[in-house]
Amino acid sequence: MPDSPNNQTALRADNLSFAYRDRPIVRDFSLTLVPGDLTVLLGPNGSGKSTILQLLAGRLVPQNGDVLMDGAALRKLSGTQRASKIAVVPQAAPPVFGFTVYERVAIGRRARLSPFTKFTEEDEHDIVEAMQIFDVERLADRACNQLSGGELQRVMLAAALAQKPTYLLLDEPTSALDPSHVVNTVQTLRSLLKNTAVLLITHDIELAANAAKRLVLLKDGAVIADGPPDTTLTPENLTTTYDCKASIKPSVSFF
Repeated sequence: MPDSPNNQTALRADNLSFAYRDRPIVRDFSLTLVPGDLTVLLGPNGSGKSTILQLLAGRLVPQNGDVLMDGAALRKLSGTQRASKIAVVPQAAPPVFGFTVYERVAIGRRARLSPFTKFTEEDEHDIVEAMQIFDVERLADRACNQLSGGELQRVMLAAALAQKPTYLLLDEPTSALDPSHVVNTVQTLRSLLKNTAVLLITHDIELAANAAKRLVLLKDGAVIADGPPDTTLTPENLTTTYDCKASIKPSVSFF
C-alpha cells in the first residue's frame, strides 16, 4: 500500500536517521503503516531492520526525522499511550522469570490498561482466545522458563495479540517455529489486517516472498526496493542487497 501522509490512522516514519557512535544504521528511512498492511522488512544482518522496528515502537528516538502515530509525535506520547495501539514481539524474548504462560500473555493485555485496573470478562476472553490461536492454551499453567524456544515464541505472539494492537511490530517472529506453526502464524496475521497494520522482520526470503503484501528491501540502513514481492524480489535487487547472484519464485501459498 502506498504511503498515505494524510491518513490519521497510521504509524508513519518520516525520513528517519539513526547512528550508534557515529556509525550510521538507518539512513533517511520513510514508511507508513495503515490497517490492512502486511509489510515485510527484508535484508542482511546489519541492514537496520531491528533498529527501524525499535524506532517505530518508540523505544529509540531518531536523531533525524520523526515517527507519528495517528498524527501525534510518538516521542511525546507516554508509554501507556504507545502501548494502547502498538504491540511488539522482539527478536529475543525478554526475561520471563517465574511467569506462567497465562500470566505472560496477560501481561500483554495489561499493557493497554491503566495500572491496577481489574480484568473484565472481555479481557479474560481475549487472553484465552490469543492462547488458543497460537496453540499455547494447553500450556497455560506451565512456567515460561520450562518452554522450548518455539513454544516461548508462540507465547510472545499470543501476548501481542491479546494487546489488541492497531500496529503489530514483529522481529523474526517465526524463527523458532516448525512449518505448521509458521503457516498458522502467517494466516493469523493475515486475518488481523482489517483492523491492524502488521510489520514483520525476517531473514527468510521465501517467507517474505509468500507472506508480504508489501516488501521493503534494506541494505546498510537504506531502502533498495519497495513494493509487492513479485516486483521487489528481482535478481537485480537481490544481487544488490545480498552481494551475490540470487533469484526466487514464490512456491508456497499461505493464504
